[in-house]
Amino acid sequence: MKFSLKNNKVIVLCGGNSSEKEVSIKTGLAVKSAIQKKYSTELLFLNKDYTEIKKTYKDGDVIFNALHGGYGENGEIQTFFEKENLTFIGSGSSACSLAMNKEKCKKVVSSLGVKSPFSKFFENDLSVFDDFSKPFVVKPNDEGSSVGFFKVSSRKDFLAAIKFNNRKKNKILIEEYIDGVEITVPIFNGRALTGVEIKPNDKIYDYESKYTLGKTKYIIPSSIEKGVMNEVYKQSVSIFHKLKCKDYSRLDFIVSNENVIYFLEINTYPGMTQTSLFPKSASYCGINFDELIISLIDKKIKNK
Repeated sequence: MKFSLKNNKVIVLCGGNSSEKEVSIKTGLAVKSAIQKKYSTELLFLNKDYTEIKKTYKDGDVIFNALHGGYGENGEIQTFFEKENLTFIGSGSSACSLAMNKEKCKKVVSSLGVKSPFSKFFENDLSVFDDFSKPFVVKPNDEGSSVGFFKVSSRKDFLAAIKFNNRKKNKILIEEYIDGVEITVPIFNGRALTGVEIKPNDKIYDYESKYTLGKTKYIIPSSIEKGVMNEVYKQSVSIFHKLKCKDYSRLDFIVSNENVIYFLEINTYPGMTQTSLFPKSASYCGINFDELIISLIDKKIKNK
């Protein structure tokens, strides 16, 4: 059914069941504020039971998923949308489930010739500490917002990182640390926007650096030489299409001191507040926040 300005609305979903709930609420509020300048909209706060969407959704409506992590980004709610034939913005179930599994995702994109840091799953064997040069990274395989992310230089650090992630019941990934420049590249309607260089004061982009004001500098455009950045953009678009992502996503890379590009992960539903990295890049490209959000709605309605 076609969207009608008179009869239909855009439903913005936020909240959810993951560690990124508070970030999701901020995204939801910002997105609703932008959408309501053109369309009728409703903000729906979800907890564990996302099937309540059916009580609000009617034929012709469009869903903007502002959930981050958990069932909102791992393919579960996307499977529900698809089975119920609900129109939604963003990537589908297969892309989301693959993107959320960092290790599996890296293996798939390696077929494109894309490099990633060496990594292993932690299988309750502490001797794996000796398999990596120091420092190395400990992180959950399927969480976002850098929750559970640790840079490990000592056995004490390692035990603390394992304990934290075990407490959160995370599947743990141990990864080679690459010294270099971190870059995030937004993909908007299939094309790369200008990459944002991430420069944390403590040289590690963990949860505190990400969400504490003044802890990290963001540089647009990045200091990486043009030829290398063009290759980062090329890889970003290739990965986006390889995973069959839709509408928008954001990809994270490290460019080493030797200008070797390493893919880290893709975020299929990135933060969309006024201060999030995706809108920062869009603004640099001449697309303001309201235009960014509304254009995603416009495209979905046009293609329904």
